[in-house]
Amino acid sequence: MARSLMARCIALAAAAVALFALPSAFVPARQGAPAVAPAVAAGVAAGSMALPAWAYDMADAQILLARVPGGKRTKELGLVVPIPEEDGLTDGQIAALFVVALVGLIAAVDLAKTLYFGINPTKFKTAKGKGSITPFMKRLIENGY
Repeated sequence: MARSLMARCIALAAAAVALFALPSAFVPARQGAPAVAPAVAAGVAAGSMALPAWAYDMADAQILLARVPGGKRTKELGLVVPIPEEDGLTDGQIAALFVVALVGLIAAVDLAKTLYFGINPTKFKTAKGKGSITPFMKRLIENGY
């Protein structure tokens, strides 16, 4: 009894030493670090006051914040974004879409057929051996599932 108590005390002392010897998870900040947080907070506050988008409805705020091209610089540089007349899907993309839809249709029909006719565990059984079946599957067969 005394030995196990002594072993527990030694283990507890070793755990305490390891706890105090390991570095802590929270490291204190450097003492000489400049105070950046107040400047950042002041910048955010000034920026939010400069454009009072909060004073309008959501649609009005989006219109106010949108940058509409068409000024002097846009005309000088010839910045024009042509709007396509069609949706941009090619014939190859449409064909790939139909192939993916066909594969999904075949999988859905196969699933429906399997669920309609039921699962037959003896379908893949060969005539060579007796085979094995789990008790759960045997119970399902006996109950008619």
